[in-house]
Amino acid sequence: MTPDQICFYDETLGQQLEGSYRYDGKAIHVSSAIHGARSVPRGACIAQTDVDLLAQKVLSELAHEAQKADAKPHTLKKAA
Repeated sequence: MTPDQICFYDETLGQQLEGSYRYDGKAIHVSSAIHGARSVPRGACIAQTDVDLLAQKVLSELAHEAQKADAKPHTLKKAA
């Protein structure tokens, strides 16, 4: 099964997101070289448009989570 490529502009992040996904009839597997990967269970018999939109949503969530993780302040430990 060849992965489908996705590329779209996320307005809330203000950046272009790129990745790929595979749909095996049971789950959508989304991956991005920058933001990681995630699988989301999904039942069979859904339209291709729905698969595309769900893949975009998952990639957007990965990017938002990565941005939040980067925004957390770093704490410094004192040397003993």
